[in-house]
Amino acid sequence: MLAAVNAPEDFSGKSTMKLRIKGTAIRLRRDRKGLDELVTTDQTQEALRLGPGRSVAFSCSVEIGNAHRGQPRANYGSGRLVLFIDGSDAREWRGSDRVGFDHEQVAENAMMRIILERDFACFDRPSGDESDDAYAFQNPSDAC
Repeated sequence: MLAAVNAPEDFSGKSTMKLRIKGTAIRLRRDRKGLDELVTTDQTQEALRLGPGRSVAFSCSVEIGNAHRGQPRANYGSGRLVLFIDGSDAREWRGSDRVGFDHEQVAENAMMRIILERDFACFDRPSGDESDDAYAFQNPSDAC
C-alpha cells in the first residue's frame, strides 16, 4: 500500500536521485548519501511539487521491502513511484563495488525494465553544477 506524498519544504543538503523513464524502462540512480540513507532508514525519497499544496506532487522512493534477491520491483499509485529492493541486496550494494541492479518485471502484460544504479561523478559537468556530484560515487571510467 502506498502512503500519501509529503513533499519536503526544503531540498538543501539532500542527496541526489536521478530518474530516467524511457519506453518501458525506469532507471534510477542514487548517490552515496542516498544509498546510506536507504540502508539505515529502509527508504530514501525525493518529491516534486507540481502545484499548490502538498497534495499535488510526484514522489519517487527506493524502499527495502517485498522484492526477491537481485530483482528490484516497481509499484505506482497516487503520484508515488516506489522501487523495492531486498534488504540484503541493499546492504551488499552499499558495501561493494556493484554498480547496480537490472531486472525485468511484468506490468500490464508487458515487460518493464527496472534499473537501480550508483550515481557516478561526471567528468565534464558544466562549471557551477559541481554540487550535483557532492555525494556521487567516484567514476571508474575515463569519460562520461
